[in-house]
Amino acid sequence: MKKKVEDRSKKRTVKKRIYTQKPIVQYVVNTQPPKQVVWLNKDESNYSMESRYSVRDLRILMVLDQFNIGGTETHVLTCVRELLRNGIHVVVAAKRGEMCDAFAALGCPVYEINFVTNEYIVNDADEQKIISQLKQIMNTEGITVVHIHQIPSGSFAAKAADQLCIPRLWTLHMLLPFTFHEFELIKSSAAVVCVSPSIVKQLPVKEMPVQLIPNGIDTIQFNYRSLIQSDLREELGIPKGAPVIMYTGRLSWEKADICRDIIEACRRLKAEHYPNLNILVTGEGRHSESIKSLVDVIHKEMNGKFIHLLGNTLNMSSYYSICDVFVGTGRAALEALACCRPVVAVGVKGFVGLVHPGNYRAAWETWFGDHHADEGWTVEKLKADIKRALDMPVQEKMETGWVNRNLVKEQFNFTRTTDMLINVYTNILKDRYAPYEVE
Repeated sequence: MKKKVEDRSKKRTVKKRIYTQKPIVQYVVNTQPPKQVVWLNKDESNYSMESRYSVRDLRILMVLDQFNIGGTETHVLTCVRELLRNGIHVVVAAKRGEMCDAFAALGCPVYEINFVTNEYIVNDADEQKIISQLKQIMNTEGITVVHIHQIPSGSFAAKAADQLCIPRLWTLHMLLPFTFHEFELIKSSAAVVCVSPSIVKQLPVKEMPVQLIPNGIDTIQFNYRSLIQSDLREELGIPKGAPVIMYTGRLSWEKADICRDIIEACRRLKAEHYPNLNILVTGEGRHSESIKSLVDVIHKEMNGKFIHLLGNTLNMSSYYSICDVFVGTGRAALEALACCRPVVAVGVKGFVGLVHPGNYRAAWETWFGDHHADEGWTVEKLKADIKRALDMPVQEKMETGWVNRNLVKEQFNFTRTTDMLINVYTNILKDRYAPYEVE
């Protein structure tokens, strides 16, 4: 027993560790940051730095001017839904509007900030307050990338992100006449996304880090549903078998002019060829009242109501399903194609005409006439192509609808476009946290 106690009382000799003089990590000098960490005194295999970043590191702040109903807002709604499905934390900030509840229903944090006034003018008076609110949101939510979509809100968000050293991404949905300061903010972004080739071609600076990512369409949500036909037609007072023309757009500026010319083209078609023709108009804007006044005058002249002003609506798929021809541009044109509808493309920049496989490339590159066009629109051009679509044989119309839908499924599928966006986010994080170059 004593022997055991004595053994325990003896001090154990501790071997000194011999440290190697070799560095643990070797960095490459005067070159690009290494893609791999090279272990010199370990047996482990090399680990790629690319696997270090995953969707868990992505915490995105989406910034919009206002929760309005429009192409940009619908695009962002689709993106947010798919990003959330991929396990990415997404936060959305904008002024309160009609789509606010749709975003909140996705289950993501939604912040209401008055980026613009009720007259849709940039809220410069509250600039410091807005920037402070944005910085608090970025800090509270642990934001790693700020994604900007529009100018008034984008200017505030860019300043807040820069003050917190958070990288920002800017999506250009159209090429506006930016001020020098606005363009400098865009140019200094970690990445710029364009939604059509026309915007890429028109960018004044070619060295910008540009990515081309089209709008993504959910082809399950947007699909032709014949069962809706009878009930919705009856609700609107449209006779069975009567041809229906549909236009969708924000009723402001040039798109209000397009709406007026479509109404005039359809009025002539009704008087000359299709006495039962009806028109659906969805959307609102600055010129909604003048459009309504025009419609009242036409109804009085023709002794009957055939133009249906539906205002803003989120149930677009139902209205696409009851129309015989869709006239419009941008994202709405893609949604109509996904619903197997004949589409006559006309946008702010000009006229593309009846969309078919022979002009798919032109329609995509010009964003259906909204970002570029080789010719302007006229009432006669609209009338001729709407008539051509209405007179299409049933079998040809059906086959064209299938081909149109397949185009959207293959080229504009929202899961594919969201994957492209996630890659951009991930690359931004890689660039941000890459080892510095040693000079």
